Amino acid sequence: MRRNVSVFCVLCLLLVLTTGCWSRRELNELAIVTGVGIDRVDNQYLLSLQVLNMGQAGSEAPGGGGGSSLPVTTQYIKADSVFEGFRRLTTKLPRKLYFAHIRVLVFSEALAREGLRDVLDLFLRDHEIRPDFYLIVTKGVEAREVMSQIVPIEQSPATALLKSLEISEKNWSPTIAITLDEFITDLMKVGKEGVMTGLQLSGDPRQGQTDANLKTVNPRSNFRFSSIGVFKNDKLVGWLNEDESRGFSYITNRVDATVTDVPCDSGGRATIEILRSHTNLKGSAPRGEPVITVEVESEGNVGEVSCKEDLSKPETIYALERKAERKIEGFIQQAVRKARQSSRSDIFGFGEAIHRYDPRNWNRLKDDWDRYFMSAKVETRIDVKLRRTGKVGQSFIDKMK
Repeated sequence: MRRNVSVFCVLCLLLVLTTGCWSRRELNELAIVTGVGIDRVDNQYLLSLQVLNMGQAGSEAPGGGGGSSLPVTTQYIKADSVFEGFRRLTTKLPRKLYFAHIRVLVFSEALAREGLRDVLDLFLRDHEIRPDFYLIVTKGVEAREVMSQIVPIEQSPATALLKSLEISEKNWSPTIAITLDEFITDLMKVGKEGVMTGLQLSGDPRQGQTDANLKTVNPRSNFRFSSIGVFKNDKLVGWLNEDESRGFSYITNRVDATVTDVPCDSGGRATIEILRSHTNLKGSAPRGEPVITVEVESEGNVGEVSCKEDLSKPETIYALERKAERKIEGFIQQAVRKARQSSRSDIFGFGEAIHRYDPRNWNRLKDDWDRYFMSAKVETRIDVKLRRTGKVGQSFIDKMK
């Protein structure tokens, strides 16, 4: 009986400790931050914080006339450090900043070229901030201009950036989505450098800062993901163009789905839809000479034909497969050449591949890997299989009068 009473008392004590809302946060007391932009101005950080307007966040979508104000507001502050800037903003806002729902962190190109090490420390250290948001670097525009844009369809511009980046990465191989924890991991690896997706603004950025941008079928300003920023340690050192970015995605196994066009023997072009792709990256260093093997296996369909090829013939399909393989190989070689010539940065993880497959020889190379990376032999083995040609075989173009 005494034992039962003791157990009951212990359970009651546990209930006292595990119940309650001591750390509760009322929604009407918080300013929810969805996006942060950081520029470097006059040796200080200029922070641009996109904050949800909770009175409008659940109303009708922008441009629909469902609210009297915009669903977000952007607050600006200058400070010597990022943490100081966040605290200084409490003098301008009636609510406490809440960072658990950050979607994107945007850096200006100028700041990225100086280095991001000091800036990133806070976002990784703070217990309230989750490291699964995306990192973006601007190209030819300031971060504060990006965070000031009001875009159609999505209520929050930061959410629009997030969704556009995720959808584009899954359907268009030149785009990649890099999270904070992934970028930090690359910074700490030996034999692997970091990358970040680039963002440009089209049109007039000033007109994109008002709700007039929502009241036209052709927005005056909009964002566009373009290029991949190449980093050396924590500094931006160059850019990959669209084809080079494709090659990077193939090498690093980031291609989910994409399209590419190949020439037809009869003139015109055929567009290949890649539905699945897998890359196996291997490395070795026999006799101290690094050799990298990039094995790519892709499956796809014939998506569009603007030539007179007869797709009902197996030899036509085989020919298109070989052309698609050569096209992918060209993307890969372009990416490697650009990384060597302009930045001398191993963004592909070639050194990491040697470390994984040939650790003994890697120990001989790692202290001088930058030099070995420039001369590493890159071999490609690419296999493309086209499974379907759509609802028709031969195009109607060949049967036109």
